[in-house]
Amino acid sequence: MNIWQSLFVLAQSEVAAETASPAPTPTGPELVAYRFGRLEQIDDPRWLWLGLAVAAVLLVAFVAWQYRRESAALPRWATFVLGGLRLAAFAGAIIFFLEPLKRTDQEIVTESRVAVLVDASQSMAVEDEKAGDDAGLSRSEAVLRTLEDSPLIEELRSQHDVTVAVFDADVRRIAQWKREPAATGGREPSPKKPASELTSEGEGAGDADRDQRSRLAEALKPIGAETRLGDALAAALADQAGGSLAGIYTFSDGGQNLGVDPLAVADAAAAAKSPIVTVGVGSTAPRRNLRLQELIAPSRAYPEDKVAVRALVQGEGYAGRTFDVELYAREGEGAAQVRIGQEQAVLEADGETVPVEFDIEPAAIGRLELEARIVAPPDDQYGDDNARTAEIDVVETSTKVLLIASGATRDYRFLRNQLKRDRHANVDVWLQMSPPGISQDADKVLQAFPSTKEELFDYDVIVAFDPDWTQLDAQQVDLLEQWVAEEAGGLIVVAGPVHTASWVQSPEHAKVRALYPVEFQQRMTLLDDGLYGSPTPWPIEMTREGMEADFLWLGDTPEENRARWSRFPGVFGCYAVKGPKPGAQVYGRYSDPEAGISVERPVYFADQFYGSGRVFYMGSGELWRLRTLDPGYFERLYTQLVRHVSQGRLLRGSSVGRLLVERDRYFVGDTIVVRAQLSTPNREPLVAPRVSARVTGPNNQGMNVDLIADESRPGNFVGQFTVSNEGSYRIELALPEQADEPLVKRITATVPDLEFAETRRNEELLTAIAARSGGKYYASPQLAATGDSALPPAGELIESRAETKILRGKPDAAFAEALNRALLGVICGALCAEWLLRRLLKLA
Repeated sequence: MNIWQSLFVLAQSEVAAETASPAPTPTGPELVAYRFGRLEQIDDPRWLWLGLAVAAVLLVAFVAWQYRRESAALPRWATFVLGGLRLAAFAGAIIFFLEPLKRTDQEIVTESRVAVLVDASQSMAVEDEKAGDDAGLSRSEAVLRTLEDSPLIEELRSQHDVTVAVFDADVRRIAQWKREPAATGGREPSPKKPASELTSEGEGAGDADRDQRSRLAEALKPIGAETRLGDALAAALADQAGGSLAGIYTFSDGGQNLGVDPLAVADAAAAAKSPIVTVGVGSTAPRRNLRLQELIAPSRAYPEDKVAVRALVQGEGYAGRTFDVELYAREGEGAAQVRIGQEQAVLEADGETVPVEFDIEPAAIGRLELEARIVAPPDDQYGDDNARTAEIDVVETSTKVLLIASGATRDYRFLRNQLKRDRHANVDVWLQMSPPGISQDADKVLQAFPSTKEELFDYDVIVAFDPDWTQLDAQQVDLLEQWVAEEAGGLIVVAGPVHTASWVQSPEHAKVRALYPVEFQQRMTLLDDGLYGSPTPWPIEMTREGMEADFLWLGDTPEENRARWSRFPGVFGCYAVKGPKPGAQVYGRYSDPEAGISVERPVYFADQFYGSGRVFYMGSGELWRLRTLDPGYFERLYTQLVRHVSQGRLLRGSSVGRLLVERDRYFVGDTIVVRAQLSTPNREPLVAPRVSARVTGPNNQGMNVDLIADESRPGNFVGQFTVSNEGSYRIELALPEQADEPLVKRITATVPDLEFAETRRNEELLTAIAARSGGKYYASPQLAATGDSALPPAGELIESRAETKILRGKPDAAFAEALNRALLGVICGALCAEWLLRRLLKLA
């Protein structure tokens, strides 16, 4: 059972604190109880009763013997009176010995409870369900209607407390109802009410319940990127809040793709006598869908340069068929859309992602809007995913890059030569350890860091390889910080074994450390020093965000990118840092298990926004090793990184400011952080508590997003929103005084392959979970609500496990005192009366 101990620890850590219910409180009537206190002090009262019985027999025998001997000298009545008085005294003493108590106990009822789990992963968005006469519903909508409109919740509430939770990668409780027994007692039971008419107190729909139903609909939106069915069941089973868990109801398509084995949890549920009722959602038939997964285009291009635009096409149910993909372009707002290309996509196997490439040559300066469309057949079941859009900013200015290096490392030399060959880049270098007059293949060789705004602010990107920041004076440090924060400068910093350890401990360089997205150790230790190098290479372990970040891609598709990174042997070292800063994004970690003094591996790739600029961090300067696989990988990666960190500089000519997001492509369910740096018409920082941006999503669905002012940086605003559907999103921010010059940013949201690799209902898994736990399987939400000739309604399956307990009260001190006085009076009175009567009868 060790595995279950670890499993339940995992499950309990995922059940948030808000799921806790209060401890059971007295709910039944008060019960007055009379007890003998002496009996409660003995483990087996039968021995005490036996002893008392023997003592009573002996006492009765003694009194009978005594007064029978004296009966010759006494009248008959006196014999019985004197014997009765003696026995009364003995009886009072025995009762006093037994300590009679009076307590007022309280009856406590611990209600039975059931947990209802609803899958909220992205596969629940597939529209292959029906409810009543309505067909073509999404799976999540079918479950929502069952919970709101059917009597399922009311049937469960007649015997149990009911909680509803959604799960994908995590488990979140979203609604709960207390038990409401059905009205009986000779009358017809009241009609079953759907959940939409219930309140937590069972008194008709109120404000609290309307809010709860609204949260239910919002929480059931299928945006989760993973399905951890086993983890969700384990969390419900391990949750000890409330009464005894009578059972679990699970609405899911059975798409388990990560986490613990659900069947192992089903065995534990059977042992705990908490059966799992599984309700299957979705069709078991393979779907037919042709989708344009992504349209990949560079964010920046130059006039008359060839630009590669890639459309990723994926299909299910169309293996061996060929389809046309068309590319349309629009130059600026209001211009007509023109078809500029058509290519064919050949789908050789179901689920395969096929790239279709277009080569275009932008002509005009400005924004170029692209749209790719699949010419889909009539039997395509989902038409909303047949088109994707992208934007390219066509610019005529070159990117000006400053390379800083303490020494001429391989990364430095390869990148310098690459930028020098690029006709759209100007490269200056500052080689810190080189003697004066050294020759470098660059536009300009600096002897020191720029010391004026005119010199520094002319650069778009600075790439620093193990720089010795101690060579900057206080004024230059301030200029660097201002260039990043206010001028949207892009900074790429590479840690190294020579100079990084010296300046990270310097109090004078706190502003430089603030630019980095990682926290450095406050004091270096021998352990830290030993973490930099390894005798063998270790791969860079990409996080989920790293695999999604297109600026780190080595291939044209996600699959190709993963394959190429997996072939990379890795790097030999990584600078030891404490960890990422709050708000920083980690893209990769150094995978050496001996490295790091914490549970997590050392950060290798990370970035963060700093003001309106972006800073990207690398743990060592060893990406030149990518050239052993293909020289083009190194050039591609650094080209993308330079463009990534310089995005903010694209809009530096705007009179209103800049609108920035972390990347151009996201997955459904991701949270998008939007940053704006805004100015007034006089070029002063805009001072306002907040500004509002308009986000327009697929099908022209719009919402307003508030961007809150950053009090530490005037003119900077930050907000966020979550993408809930795949497709293109347009973020537009217009200021009241400058409505004719809005800031616009476009992003694309896609659905990860993890959830859509297999969308058919996993009936085999759901049936096995129910059978092994002692529950039942229902093939649809509608069947679960109504039942049929073979199965009763699901709400009637699980019996109550309510428990009634007695909460013992404290002894009544007044009663004990009064009773003891009475017993003392009886004992003394009987003995005194016996003595007096014996005197009167002249007995010895």
